[in-house]
Amino acid sequence: MIGLIDADLIVFRAGFAAERNLWFLKLMYGRQSEFEPDTVQEFQYKKDANAALDKALPGIHSRVEGEDYQLWSERKLEPVENALHNVNVQVNKIKDALSLNDDDLHMFLSGGENYRFAIAKTRPYKGTRDKSHRPTHEHAIKKFISTKWRTTTTDGIEADDALGIAQTDETIIISIDKDLDMIPGKHYNFMHDVAYEISESEAQRAFALQMLMGDSTDCIPGLPKVGKKKAESILEGVEIEELIPTVVREYASRAGENWWEYMHEQAQLLWIQREPDQLYTFDESYNDYGGEPDDAITTDLFG
Repeated sequence: MIGLIDADLIVFRAGFAAERNLWFLKLMYGRQSEFEPDTVQEFQYKKDANAALDKALPGIHSRVEGEDYQLWSERKLEPVENALHNVNVQVNKIKDALSLNDDDLHMFLSGGENYRFAIAKTRPYKGTRDKSHRPTHEHAIKKFISTKWRTTTTDGIEADDALGIAQTDETIIISIDKDLDMIPGKHYNFMHDVAYEISESEAQRAFALQMLMGDSTDCIPGLPKVGKKKAESILEGVEIEELIPTVVREYASRAGENWWEYMHEQAQLLWIQREPDQLYTFDESYNDYGGEPDDAITTDLFG
């Protein structure tokens, strides 16, 4: 069995574990408090620094930052060797849990380009993510991974798509990302140490659920006022052959005049590819919903 590892997650988890923000509070000279004036107090969390500030200088309207106190954070960075050690620890746990060796592992890293950015019209794809919030040792970790294990760095698609394309009866997807549950086959959640298998019907249901509720992490809105509970209630008891018709019905009734285009946008942002250059597309019979629609089909992204 070949372990297909979502290495983007390894990079971030190992990198951020080797750094942390510390918060510092300095009370200015002349203010009465239990702290000595002009001494700096160090805190692990901002909430603790704010609690100390509230205790020393009660009343947020009676104190002025820069005059009465200073509050700031600094990033404390461990050596790059610590981050690389974190990678080895995570990967070794995966190997031990699944009885794999280094030759059985295939790492997947996302490259810089992603076709979804051009598709997203309603909201910028991943528009709410802080682009500056990345591990300081990111590049060193990626180089370490690509040197030590077989590694694919994607171009134009995400690592998730490459994992979906690579999945076969002889592989297991190793991740903590629930989005990948729309890919059938063996899966392993390395955070919770849980191995499980996704059937085709479960994979289609996972995609249908995402179509209804969207994905706030990636700034994909889905249907208005449909969250996880509402989406689950809509699909409750729906057979596999009725999943897509149900989704179409909901979009036609909830997504406004341009529901057809909007539905395609959401589907193409959410769909994880199973074949190269695959773009999710609905059969035209859905556009005039009312008869018996055909199943959804897929077409080539660049064809």
